Amino acid sequence: MPFTISPGVVTKEIDLTTVVPEISMTEGAIAGPFRWGPSYVSTTLSNESELASRFGKPDAATYKTYFTAASYLAYSGSLKVVRTPNTSDVKNATMDSANAVYVANDETYENTYDPDMGGTQSDDFGAFIAKYAGDLGNSLRVSMCGATRANTNSDGTLNSNTDVVPTCTSAVYTKANTTLLGVGTTFSNDLAVGDTIYFNSKYIVITAVTSNTVCVAIGADATVANTGTYTRKKRSAYASPATSMIGTLAASANGTTITGTDTALNVQYTVGDLVKMVGTGEERKVSAIANSTSMTVSEPFSLAAAANTHSRRWEYADGFDSEPVTSSYSKRNNGNYDEIHVAVIDEDGEFTGANNTIVETFTGSVAAGAKGEDGQSIYYKDLVNRGSKYVRWMDHHVNGDADTLLEGGTTAWGGAASGTFNAKGIIISASMTGGAAGSASTAGNVQTGLDKFKNAEEIDVTLLMTADASAATAIHAINNIAEYRKDCVAFISPEQSDVVNNSGSEVDDVIEFRNSMPSSSYAVLDSGWKYMYDKYNDVYRYVPLNGDVAGCCAYTDSARDPFWSPAGLDRGNIKNAIKLPFNPNKTQRDDLYKNGINPVTAMPGSGILLFGDKTLLAKSSAFDRINVRRLFILLEKSIAKMANSFLFEFNDAFTRSRFVATVEPFLRDIQGRGGVQDYAVVCDGSNNPGDVVDRNEFRGDVYIKPSRSINFIQLQFVAVRSGVEFEEIIGG
Repeated sequence: MPFTISPGVVTKEIDLTTVVPEISMTEGAIAGPFRWGPSYVSTTLSNESELASRFGKPDAATYKTYFTAASYLAYSGSLKVVRTPNTSDVKNATMDSANAVYVANDETYENTYDPDMGGTQSDDFGAFIAKYAGDLGNSLRVSMCGATRANTNSDGTLNSNTDVVPTCTSAVYTKANTTLLGVGTTFSNDLAVGDTIYFNSKYIVITAVTSNTVCVAIGADATVANTGTYTRKKRSAYASPATSMIGTLAASANGTTITGTDTALNVQYTVGDLVKMVGTGEERKVSAIANSTSMTVSEPFSLAAAANTHSRRWEYADGFDSEPVTSSYSKRNNGNYDEIHVAVIDEDGEFTGANNTIVETFTGSVAAGAKGEDGQSIYYKDLVNRGSKYVRWMDHHVNGDADTLLEGGTTAWGGAASGTFNAKGIIISASMTGGAAGSASTAGNVQTGLDKFKNAEEIDVTLLMTADASAATAIHAINNIAEYRKDCVAFISPEQSDVVNNSGSEVDDVIEFRNSMPSSSYAVLDSGWKYMYDKYNDVYRYVPLNGDVAGCCAYTDSARDPFWSPAGLDRGNIKNAIKLPFNPNKTQRDDLYKNGINPVTAMPGSGILLFGDKTLLAKSSAFDRINVRRLFILLEKSIAKMANSFLFEFNDAFTRSRFVATVEPFLRDIQGRGGVQDYAVVCDGSNNPGDVVDRNEFRGDVYIKPSRSINFIQLQFVAVRSGVEFEEIIGG
């Protein structure tokens, strides 16, 4: 009791409400090759849709691992996945076709390439790379549209080419004479290729800017005074109205060729742009540009068009609400023209099933430090890296090593939001190339992936699947993961050649495979593979069964408890199996079972069933059954987690009694649910003598009589005479 001077009441609390938490026993895990996704890190998924989205749809090199994982997810909603590509030659696709790179995961990217996290940005690979390694990244395209000062005016004194009429007080600009001379002009700052200038009721388009006073142009005949002003209609990367497009277009019905009159198609358009015939309203994508007066589109026009005015748009403009201009943040900081649109496109349809599908869009800022209304960064590098499932930022786009296509602006991309950014009116767009799936994953690769599950303090795993692992990899999973952790079970299938197209030798080969495995109560071996439908590729595949056997355990956890057997008609049904390549009969099942192999068998009227619940423990013990092993994992993990609350308390009679009072209700509940027949908890001076206390140790002994599953049923049928009473013979 605290010391008091004067009379009073002092309160003190003692917490005796500690309980044993029930922990999850349904934490599946798998490591192996996939087409997409982060490499050599664990990712948690809850369903097959997430599996396909995060790790790619299966192909010939990855389907065994993929469908083992998918099979498990048909029974459970929690799976940790580690992708294990062959690091020797797997590559991320890049926007620079001359280079390839391998970026394994977020940590690799941050440490190597993210300048904000200690890495070094690089323009060796283009502005963006595919987020993950593999050939799937080659399906991607990235297109960027920056802010431009569209339809703004610049004034100056304009002269025609003096070589045309050198002695005249007025001059004539003609299509045959394309040099445009200025006096008091700043063409180098004000004009760019593709801009339209308007004078004397006529338009011409700039094809080259030579200096502040000289540029090259193309357009219709126009008469120009020696002195005067001009109006610039700046080419917008986003969209250009008909008033900014010179000349007229013609196209025939069902044709794909556009013919221009007084046009500058090769300057005003780029491949991929959308061209619209204003007169007919039809819009098509430009597929090729031959010259200033001819180009083709990707799909035929429905209507004939003649002498149509025309407009153009960025091909991905429909993915955005408006043209990029100046962000609110930049405006508040007296900056200009910092906005940028980024579109990520599934160009080849590998992700979505449809070519040229926009999968992501981002409206951000090229200004470092720019923030949205919610206070989060909208700097396009941060915005894409934070939100994209498909690409990573690598560096600002460069144009001949000049910073970021600047024109008329004073601030390079990545500068302060207070600056003036002014990208040229062109699209920055490129397909991803160079992505490589690489060689097949080696046993060493898969084992490295499995090692990500080794540390029980870092990652919770209870059901470890090995897919089509070799004997060496299966042994690694048992010895280095399951036996090391002591809180999970490894699920193993024999090799495909043991059971597929191996008629007559299946039992012997599966037993031989089992004999290569160590004795362990933390491992479970099934008898084979299943034949199933691959909906992604419209083919049928053989897939190992260990994902299903682990799934039966997961289903048992939800339907009953971990200490129930996962086998049999109620809980051992194998899903999505058309047939078994090897369906063991009773004699074969006997041979398998006495060797610790759990048969999977097809039974008429009952489907395909797991028909055994043994572990790979060679000696006769309660732990040679799955349910007993998983019962003890449950008890050990739950009670150990609770025991953490007793650390740093005194080892005295009060603490020991609290421990017993906490554990016994938990065991009583387990007993009531059928998990144990009986139990006892000892934690007193008998197992905590003075020398134990002096070593700062605390001991609690928990004795368990586990419940056993029925593996063998004997039915005896007795025929009796009509006059005999059953009581006379029952029990006799």
